[in-house]
Amino acid sequence: MVSTVSSLSISQIRALSTAAIQAWSSQDVAALSADQIGAMSSRQVASIDAQHVRTLQIGAVSAGAIVGLTVDQLAVLSSQQIQALSTSQVAALYSRQIAALDTDQIAAFTSTQIGAFTAAEIRALSPEDIATFTTDEIAAIRPDALTALSTAAVAALSTAQAGALKSAQIAALSAAQTAALSAGGQLGALSTAQISALTSRQVSGLDVTALSAPQTAALSTNVIGALRSTQIAALSTSQAAALTSNQIAALTPIALRAMPPENLATFTTAEIAAIDARAMPALTPDAIAALSTAQVAALTPGQVAALSTAQLATLTTGQVGALSTAQIGALTARQVAGLDITTLSTVQTAALSTGFIAALNGSQITALSTGQAAALTSGQIAALSAAGIAGLEGEDLATFTTDEIARIKTQALARLSTDAVAALSTAQVAALTLEQVAALSTTQLANLTSGQMGALSTAQIGALTGRQVAGFDVTTLTTVQTAALSTAFITALKSNQLAALSTDQAAVLTSGQIAALSATAAAGMEGEDLATFTTDEIAHIKTHVLARLSTDAVAALSTAQVAALTLEQVAALSTAQLANLTSGQMGALSTTQIGALTGRQVAGFDVTALSTAQTAALSTAFIAALKGNQIAALSTDQAAALTSGQIAALSSAGIAGLEAEDFATFSADDISLIDSRALARLSAGAVAALKSDQIAVLTTSQIAALSSEQIAALSSAQIDLLNSTQIGALSSKQIAAMLLEDIKTFTTDEIAAISSSAVKGLSASYFAGLSLAQLDSFTTAQAQALTKAQVDAVVAAYTEFGGP
Repeated sequence: MVSTVSSLSISQIRALSTAAIQAWSSQDVAALSADQIGAMSSRQVASIDAQHVRTLQIGAVSAGAIVGLTVDQLAVLSSQQIQALSTSQVAALYSRQIAALDTDQIAAFTSTQIGAFTAAEIRALSPEDIATFTTDEIAAIRPDALTALSTAAVAALSTAQAGALKSAQIAALSAAQTAALSAGGQLGALSTAQISALTSRQVSGLDVTALSAPQTAALSTNVIGALRSTQIAALSTSQAAALTSNQIAALTPIALRAMPPENLATFTTAEIAAIDARAMPALTPDAIAALSTAQVAALTPGQVAALSTAQLATLTTGQVGALSTAQIGALTARQVAGLDITTLSTVQTAALSTGFIAALNGSQITALSTGQAAALTSGQIAALSAAGIAGLEGEDLATFTTDEIARIKTQALARLSTDAVAALSTAQVAALTLEQVAALSTTQLANLTSGQMGALSTAQIGALTGRQVAGFDVTTLTTVQTAALSTAFITALKSNQLAALSTDQAAVLTSGQIAALSATAAAGMEGEDLATFTTDEIAHIKTHVLARLSTDAVAALSTAQVAALTLEQVAALSTAQLANLTSGQMGALSTTQIGALTGRQVAGFDVTALSTAQTAALSTAFIAALKGNQIAALSTDQAAALTSGQIAALSSAGIAGLEAEDFATFSADDISLIDSRALARLSAGAVAALKSDQIAVLTTSQIAALSSEQIAALSSAQIDLLNSTQIGALSSKQIAAMLLEDIKTFTTDEIAAISSSAVKGLSASYFAGLSLAQLDSFTTAQAQALTKAQVDAVVAAYTEFGGP
C-alpha cells in the first residue's frame, strides 16, 4: 500500500496524535520529508515505533525534539544515523540518552560531534566508551566538558589518548583527574608542552615522582610554587637537577626547607642565585653545609643578608672563605650572633657593613686578630659600639691610624679598658678629637702616661670637663697645658690637686682660671703659689674662695697684692685671716678697702695696727661691732680721728672702753651724737673728765641715761655747768647721787627745773644747807611732791631764816 503520510501538511503533522504516529509503518516513517520530521515534537518523535526508527531521517529531527528519542529508539540507531546527527542535536541530547548508547554507537561519533558534547554528556560516558575515542576525538572534547570526565575514565585513557590532550584540556583537569592520570600511568606519556599546561590548582593530585626530568623542567613556576613539601622531598636528584632557575626562584620557603641536601647540591651557581631571598632562611643547616664553595660564592647579597644566624653558624671555614666582599658587606646586624668573625680574612673583615660592625659585642671584637683589627676602616671604627670598643685590646688599638682613632665614637671611647688607653701611642693621643678627650673617663685619664699627657695639645687640654677632675694628676701638665685648662675643670679641682700645683703652674693660671677656683680648692693654695699671682689675678679671686685661703697663704700676700684686693674681697676676709695680716699688709690697705670691712670681721681685729686715716675710714657698722677692749686699745690719736658718724655708731660696749684721754678728744658735737644708752656705759673717770663744752651739749636723753655713779663722779664745778633743761631731765636717783655742794650750785631757776618726781631724791639734810632764795624757788608742784621728812626739813630750814 502506498503511504499517504508524505501528503500531510506541516500543520497536519503537528496535529497528529501520538497514537496516530504509533500506527505508522516503516514505509510511512521513511516517506516523511525533512520538513515534516523537523515539525515533529519530542513527544511525537518518542511515539515512533522503535523498529521504524531505522528508516527515520534522524538528522532532520529538531534539536528540541531529539530529546524525545527513547532508549529503545536509540538502541536501533545505526552508525550512519549517529554520524548524521548535527552538533546542535548532539549538544541537545540528555546524558541518559548518551548513557543508553552502546560502545559501537559511541564509536560512531565524529570528532566534530564529540566537540559538541556537554559536560553532562561527557560525564555519562563510561571508560569503555572513552576507550573508543580516537586521539583526534579525545582532542575534540571541550575543556569545560572534559572536567566532567570521571576519574575512572581518565585513568582508562590510553597513553596515546593522554598524549592527544591539548594544553587547554590539560589545564582544565581537576586535581582528582590529574591524580587519576598519575595513577593510570599516563602522566609519563604527556609532552613537556602538556606538562607546562598544568596549573597550581592541580598540584595536590600531581605525582611528581612520575615525571621525567624534562617533564619536571617543563612545570610552570605557578605549579612549582604550589608544590607541597612532601612533593619537593620526593623529587629525585635528576629531577632536582632538571629544575630551571625560574622554577627554583618560585620555590616557597616551605618547599625549600623540604629540599634534601643532595638535591640542593645539583643546583648550578645560577640556580643557587635564583633562590628567592625570602626563602633562604628555610634551608636546613644540613642543606647549607652541603653547599659547595662555588654555590656559596654564587649567593646574591640579598640571599646572604637573608641567612639566619643558625645557617651562618653552620658555614665551614671553606664556605666562609668563598664569600666575596660584596656578600660579606651584605651581612646585617641581626646575623652577628651566627658568624664566627675569626674565620674572615682581613679583606673580608674590611668589607663588613657598619651596621654589622655596630652590632658586634665585646667578646667578638676581642676575638679579632691584630691583622683583622688593622683592616678595619675608619667608617667601621666609627660604627663600633661602646660594648664593641670595650673588647679592643692594646695591640688592636695600636694598629689604628690616627684618622681611625679620631673616628671612634665618644661614648664608645669611654668604654676602652685602661690598658688599651695606656697602649695608645703619643701620635694617637694627639689625634683624639676634642669630643673624645671630653669623653674619657676619670680612670682612663688617671692611667695616661706622662708621655701621653705631654702629647695632648692645649685645645685638647681645654676640652677636659669638670667631671674628669677626680684622680687627675695635675702635676703631669706643662705650664702651657695648665694655662689651657677650662674654667669648668679648674672649678672642679680639689684642694689636694691645687696644692699639688708647682709654683710655675700656679704662676701661669689665667685671671679667668683664678676667678673659677672653688672655695674647696682654694684651701689647698699655698703661700708660694699665691705669691705668683699678679695683682690683677688676685683681684679675680672670688670672694667666697678668698675666704677659704689659709691664714698662712693670706699672710704671704705681698703689700701690692693686698692693695689689689677688691672691696668685696676685703669684706669677705675671715676674722682669722684679718687677725693674721701683718702690720705691713694692714698698712697697704687703702681707706676705701678699710671702709669695706664689716661688723662680722671685728672679732680678733687689731685696731691698733690702723693709721688714723684708716681708723677714720672704718664703717659705722664695723665701729658699732667693736668691743670695749678694742675701743680701749685705740690710741688717743685714733680716738681723735673718729668721725662724728663713727662716734654715733659706738655701742654701749664700745663706749665703755673709752678712756678719759680718748673721750677728751671728742668735740662737743661728737658728744651730742653718742647714743644715750651707750653714754650710760662711760666710765666714771671719763665722765669726771668731761669738759664744760662737752657737758653743755649733753642732751636731755643723754642726761637721763647717766647712771647714779656717773652723776656722783661729776664735780660740783661740772654740776654747776648743767642748765635748767638738763636738770629737768634728772631722775630722783640721779638727784640723790648729788652732794649738797652740787645742789648749792643750782640757781633758783635750776631748783625750779627739778621735776616733781625727781625732787624726792633730795636728801632731807640738804634743805638746811640751801639758801633762802633756793628754798623760795621750789614750785607748788615740787612742794606737793615732797615727802614728810623733806617737808619737815624745809620747815626747819625756814625757821633758821626766821620763817617763810
